[in-house]
Amino acid sequence: MSILRFKVDSALLRELGEKLVETVHIALVELVKNCYDADATEVEIVFKSDSDGKSEIHVIDNGKGMNFNAIQSYWMRIATTNKAANDVSAVFGRPLTGAKGIGRFSCRRLGGKLRLISISTSEGNLVGLQPNVEKTEVLFPWTDFKPGTEVTDIDCPGEQITGTNYVTGTTLVITDITEEWNLRGWNWLKRQLAVLSANSGTQRKGFQDDPGFTVKIVAPDFEGGVRDIREDFINSGWGTLTAKINEKHQAVCELDALGIGKKTITSTQTFPHLNDISLRVGIMVGERAQMRDTSLNSLSNMEKILPEWGGVQVKYKNFRVFPYGDDDWLEIDKDRGIRKASPKNELLAFAQTLKGVDPSRTLLTMLSMRSYLGNVNIGETSKGFEMKLNREGFISSTAVDELKQFVRYSIDWSTIYRDFFIRQQAQEESLKAARDFEGLLNETIEPVKYIDAAIGYLEREVTNIVNTLPDYQRQNAQVSFLKATEVIKKQNASNKAELLHLRLVASTSTLLLIFSHEVKSLLGLLEQSKNSLTHLAVKLGIKERNEVLKITSTFSELKDRLDDLLKMTSLISVDQKQSKPGQVALKDKIIKVEKVFTLITHKYEIDIDYSGVANNIVIKNILEAEVYSVLLNVLSNSIKSVIAAGKNRRIQITAQRSDGFNVISVRDTGLGLDESKFNEVFIPFISDPEGELYKNLEKRLNPEDKMIVGSGSGLGLGIVQEIVNAHSGKVRFIKPPTGWSANLEIKLP
Repeated sequence: MSILRFKVDSALLRELGEKLVETVHIALVELVKNCYDADATEVEIVFKSDSDGKSEIHVIDNGKGMNFNAIQSYWMRIATTNKAANDVSAVFGRPLTGAKGIGRFSCRRLGGKLRLISISTSEGNLVGLQPNVEKTEVLFPWTDFKPGTEVTDIDCPGEQITGTNYVTGTTLVITDITEEWNLRGWNWLKRQLAVLSANSGTQRKGFQDDPGFTVKIVAPDFEGGVRDIREDFINSGWGTLTAKINEKHQAVCELDALGIGKKTITSTQTFPHLNDISLRVGIMVGERAQMRDTSLNSLSNMEKILPEWGGVQVKYKNFRVFPYGDDDWLEIDKDRGIRKASPKNELLAFAQTLKGVDPSRTLLTMLSMRSYLGNVNIGETSKGFEMKLNREGFISSTAVDELKQFVRYSIDWSTIYRDFFIRQQAQEESLKAARDFEGLLNETIEPVKYIDAAIGYLEREVTNIVNTLPDYQRQNAQVSFLKATEVIKKQNASNKAELLHLRLVASTSTLLLIFSHEVKSLLGLLEQSKNSLTHLAVKLGIKERNEVLKITSTFSELKDRLDDLLKMTSLISVDQKQSKPGQVALKDKIIKVEKVFTLITHKYEIDIDYSGVANNIVIKNILEAEVYSVLLNVLSNSIKSVIAAGKNRRIQITAQRSDGFNVISVRDTGLGLDESKFNEVFIPFISDPEGELYKNLEKRLNPEDKMIVGSGSGLGLGIVQEIVNAHSGKVRFIKPPTGWSANLEIKLP
């Protein structure tokens, strides 16, 4: 009986190369996947020209390489089952990514010749510098594999040598390359490589710690130099955040972001136990409109990358520290879960400087912890960091606590700017929509009339549509539309009223500056008049002299009061960026605020008792202006209430330390507040929920005092609540003790 055997024509390599690997871009990705599967930590793709000016592609990795036996048994065996039998890499336990057995076809697709140089141990399962290795070099002349010849008949010359102290890895040199590159394919290639290079280090049970995978492209004709794909991906998101600790132990942060440009800040807060610390993080938003480079980044890319590799990792002396980055060590997701809205201290002051940002809600736009992709590096000279025995994280220390504070300061600052970007973007979209609407109507509309014009347009359009409906449907449709438009009209009217109040509030700072300037002039005039009267008194008789000196004494008291008021208003109106939070003695500020109301309290015989506030009560990490703002608003409300009540006008302020907080109570004998209104009074623009306060004030106030007491904007308690919440405190009305009508409780650290 005759034995028949299959033979393989060389035409198969061409067929497989073109059918399995459709483009040169796919071919190159497959080769990089092979490097990843070979436990490389870095691969370089080099596009260059030889001495004759002919183009070459070099793919160089530092993986475990292949020895002579592996090349012959697996790499040169078509359709090998080697990768199917072993689904994870030998050293780091990476899930294998390369398609089964098409690596050599990728090389065939890229060019006419391949020179393969691989350095490996005899076992083929170690990476890095090794004392004993095998170096194998093989030349594959793909153009010799012509149709009509047998694959097994074509010689691929090679050599094998042994050596010592070589770094393992594989180099592919592809020549006679095809001229098939294009921009679209090039961008696709980078996106695929970004997914691979997103591996920034992890641990897998039973394997060595995976230090990550870096892909670098050296392609002057395409990219103008060396490109690190991971860095490019980090820079492709909404923003790139970098930060470091300077010689004064301050955080120096820089944000380069879409719609923002480059912004920097140097913290007033210090981190005294930190040095040689730096941070680099990509801020990745799952919206195409918030990507700076869509040629590299895509929504599908982020869906693959962020769940596995997102997070701020920690590198200590160039080695990754686990599990930081895989867990919520910065408590970002925790704060998002409890809807933490307001930054603290100097970041709150910073947020107040940005137009359109609500400082009390700006952190609500914070992204999930996986959306911050990068690491914080702890350098060689850093102190205070000690690994746990199991090498899982650091032993608790002040430096570790400050590291977390430093990173969160940086991320919170960038979040404030992203909130600013979102507000600006919304405003631009609103303006565009308004312009489009004007184009639809073919007329220019005043901004204040946009809503009315839009409702009018809808009414006309809906009327045309409704008229086509049967009678039984027409009436229901008209009623429904009228109800909907009525809601819009009422809400618009409410918004206009709120906007008017906000404009008045916004003008306060300017008015305070004008007021300060005028008061300074008056102070100078008072001092000059007092001196003139003092000189004149010397020339008068005793009786007249005493009268004049009494007047000068009154001038002095008035000057001191105006001087105190001037200092207070200048605190409230200064540029918040120049303000620094610190420790503020409570009683001293109460005394100064009481002086502001002296005229009215004396006139209406209002007794303000603050003897229950100890001299050592200090509020920490707060702006002096914030304390004044709280006290002015609270005391002003109590004064109005006791005047409106008409009798027994008493206000009592007490303060004591309890569980790490200063508990401040403000009680008064005024009109009081129904318990059902305890929460409502903190809502902005609700100045008199029961409708009694200003009605009774009108009866009991002298006309000349109305300017002093004011009509109330409804913002006071809302401002108090925002300030207190921003400092992790609480403010609430509680049931007052016997003899009092109202009791406001404020808790501040």
